[in-house]
Amino acid sequence: MQSLLRYKDIIFYRILAGMKSEARKNYLGYLWFVLEPLLSTALLYFSMSHITGQRGMDTALSILFGMIAWQWFEGSIMLSASSILSKFHIYQQVPLPKYLFPLVDIGTNTVRFAVAFSLVLIASISIGPGPSLALVWLPLLLMLQLLLIAGLALVISMSVTLLQDIKIVLQSVFRLLFFASGIFFTAERVPAHLLPYFHANPIAALIESYRAVILHQHAPDLGLLGQASLTSLAILALGAFIQNYFDKRLLKLTNA
Repeated sequence: MQSLLRYKDIIFYRILAGMKSEARKNYLGYLWFVLEPLLSTALLYFSMSHITGQRGMDTALSILFGMIAWQWFEGSIMLSASSILSKFHIYQQVPLPKYLFPLVDIGTNTVRFAVAFSLVLIASISIGPGPSLALVWLPLLLMLQLLLIAGLALVISMSVTLLQDIKIVLQSVFRLLFFASGIFFTAERVPAHLLPYFHANPIAALIESYRAVILHQHAPDLGLLGQASLTSLAILALGAFIQNYFDKRLLKLTNA
């Protein structure tokens, strides 16, 4: 934590630089932060409404919140997977902690998520019955997902640096997780004997919790939330250990 506070300014300004650079690459700039999840949701809604017959604003919002949460999760981890490897020339010259690089990429994608999520949240409250007390759970859910993302990013970014083939495997894993995380369906549609496996996936539990708090206006399932919290903290602890263990050994291992 002391090390993180020491380098907080570097993280902050690198996130700002990343945001400006990304906005300059696209003609529509920051609008893509909102358009991207909307387009993905429109495609999923069109497909699923014809397959399952479920239509209406509730279904669209359910998919949209699932899609935004997923894109924050997948986008942050995939973006940070090669963050240490791609900055190899920097830490050869400057002895910076390696965890800074994935944290910067997470921060950049988190800003994108915050813009899209805030606009969709305001829109859903405006067209719905209005804000409810259940929204007090929202900061906790967001923090838990951020911890989960950070933990996985710390593990994966160091793993990809040591063995680049892992990134190829990672793409297939995330493709599988996309269909198993309840983005375009709810837990009610999962067979009872598969529910324990479905809820063991922390991102699926978080998506269900977002829907409970925002769309159904009641507290999330505390059992699921506790399970997701333990998983997120365990992964974060593992990521911190891996980063600390390999930080000083990385140059020697990668040059071997």
